[in-house]
Amino acid sequence: MVVKKIIGKFIPRQIKKQLNNFKILACDYAQYSTMKKWDCVDVCGNKIPWYTYPAIEFLNTFDFSEKSVFEFGSGNSSIYWANKAKELVSIEHDQKWFEKVKSALKKNQILLYKKDNEEYENAILAFEKKFDIIIIDGIRRPECSKVIAKCLNNQQNRCGYMVILDNSDWYQETSKYLREKLDLIEIDFHGFGPINNYTWTTSVFITRNFNFKPINDIQPIFSVSAIKESGE
Repeated sequence: MVVKKIIGKFIPRQIKKQLNNFKILACDYAQYSTMKKWDCVDVCGNKIPWYTYPAIEFLNTFDFSEKSVFEFGSGNSSIYWANKAKELVSIEHDQKWFEKVKSALKKNQILLYKKDNEEYENAILAFEKKFDIIIIDGIRRPECSKVIAKCLNNQQNRCGYMVILDNSDWYQETSKYLREKLDLIEIDFHGFGPINNYTWTTSVFITRNFNFKPINDIQPIFSVSAIKESGE
């Protein structure tokens, strides 16, 4: 108690605010834990994707329970999507990582191993079905973006579809292709995320008729450390 009084007396207000910001990132978002364990988890220990935190919070808004998801790449994101979506198909090129992810598959999840060649991006074509969400977060990202057009659920009576490109700041031509060739709206989520000690960008691309329903019909939701008040 004495120490707290001393700190409160001698540490300038702006420094205390800065320390609180550090606490929010390190503890409330659990970034320190992800660095220590090299594992993408939230504060409750739930597996989360290796996307930026702003992107994850945006995705947490939506009800994906009736959505079909295809994922280039696999990992904790696979657990995240399998828990949220109706069905998930993931493609992995690394044999050891494939075996690790395979050990924890859910009933609604398919995981395939494909080598680092054109088999990887073309794996999605073998399913002969449409997906509501396609995630490009593995190898050969430019190549993957070129094959997904025929696999996206673009029926007019649907709610549109979503494409997620992680590290999009490193793949600006791929982002341009998704915007211009598929006529998608790009939403860039810059910021910190799990494990990394730098900011990056996860981009979510949506159709112009996008209408995914939010959970409990509430949007926007409060972020992790928001002040939960109502101005209405």
